[in-house]
Amino acid sequence: MRKASTDPRFATHPAPKLYGVESYIAVPLHRKDGSFFGVLCALDPLPANLAEDKLEVFRHLGDLVGHQLDQEDELGRRDAQLLGAREAAQLREQLIGIVSHDLRNPLNAITLSAGTLIRRTDLDDRARRGLSRILDSADRANRLIRDLLDFTQARMGKALPVKPQCVDLHVLTQQVVDEVGLATPGRRLDVEGAGDARGMWDPDRIAQVLTNLLSNALQYSPSGTPIRVKTEGQGDKVVLSVCNEGPPIPPHVLPGLFEPMTRGTREGGERRSIGLGLYIVDQIVRAHGGSVEVVSTEGSGTTFRVHLPRGTS
Repeated sequence: MRKASTDPRFATHPAPKLYGVESYIAVPLHRKDGSFFGVLCALDPLPANLAEDKLEVFRHLGDLVGHQLDQEDELGRRDAQLLGAREAAQLREQLIGIVSHDLRNPLNAITLSAGTLIRRTDLDDRARRGLSRILDSADRANRLIRDLLDFTQARMGKALPVKPQCVDLHVLTQQVVDEVGLATPGRRLDVEGAGDARGMWDPDRIAQVLTNLLSNALQYSPSGTPIRVKTEGQGDKVVLSVCNEGPPIPPHVLPGLFEPMTRGTREGGERRSIGLGLYIVDQIVRAHGGSVEVVSTEGSGTTFRVHLPRGTS
């Protein structure tokens, strides 16, 4: 409408007189699916020369408004989905933490009771073997709970707590290897140390790193092959390496090996974990300012190397 006061269709219409409108443009607004949303209007109290090019621009503007409405709706749906996913993830992680804490009490009771019974002198070999299996299973369950708690804390954005103190990594490594060796009779664990291996680390956390790496090496290597452990002082850092002669890790798995729920191979037998061990290793080493690398080949087996800065005393 170019001039309402002289246009036969609108000269007597009450709306132009009521609102003082002489010229008027209106284009419909449609969604992407063709549904009608509303009308985009332009009003002017003065007559206007509404050429076709101006009308075309206004039509395009109406199309853009319809497109923008669709985009806002889509962003709203995605925000709702993202919020729902975050809430679900947080709930899962909180649940893991609660369950892990609640499981520790009965496990501690089992360990204490079995440990007390196995010290009795009147047990036959069958009973002693059964109690040993109970203690071994309880120990694995406690390690799993510890990993779950660490996983929950890390996934909720909290750094793993570490309490550095002066540690000789040669000594700590030998202690951990001896403990693991007692639980895995028949497996050969070779230890080598070189140079000064002293530094400021959390001994419990570093022992956790080594235990996880040794468990991984034992799980994924043939029973008749040795596990080689080495600690080596190198300037301002100490390198801890664990090597096994198992099958190589597939190349496509290596980039995500330290992500949670990831395993190097499909093998591993009945002692297979849920895939948190290497993730926890990486998180603990990062908390010490270090790094972990892995090399896995057909001829040389798989070697994990942990680089630990010595820190300051």
